[in-house]
Amino acid sequence: MKKSLAIIFLVMLSAAAASAQYVGYEYKGVTPETVLPNGVKHLGGGLISDVDADPTYGISQVSKGKTEMLWLEVSTGQNETGITGWRVLDVVSFPALMRTQHIHMHHDPAVECSRGGKIVEDLVAVGTINRSRGAYTPQRAWIADIAKKKFVPTATAGLRCIYSEP
Repeated sequence: MKKSLAIIFLVMLSAAAASAQYVGYEYKGVTPETVLPNGVKHLGGGLISDVDADPTYGISQVSKGKTEMLWLEVSTGQNETGITGWRVLDVVSFPALMRTQHIHMHHDPAVECSRGGKIVEDLVAVGTINRSRGAYTPQRAWIADIAKKKFVPTATAGLRCIYSEP
């Protein structure tokens, strides 16, 4: 039992250290599947603030090796050709997704999550889709809190998520 707890602690500690190395990282906007200069593969993302806001906030899904990450980001302005720059504010990481898993971001048209009858704003989650039941079951969830510039863990208990194929 003690050995299992020690292993779990070390895995959590190494994930936290890996995540921390990307906070503050800056890059220029890219298309999905682009490998950034630091070796991270950018898989896409979306805005969580108004496109006309200054600065603009977004979330990107990225991977490096067998680690998946979500980056909470803030725009740093545009260069002379109109390409937006981004700075990573916070990172959550987890092992590579299994085929049955799906990352949900608040503006995902296929999934809608609520708690107590109210839509959960700026929710990001890793979970599974059950197409036959029309449900998405989050296994881990966070709120992308731009005021705190952090991903804030949130309980999955009480989240009711509906899945509808786009």
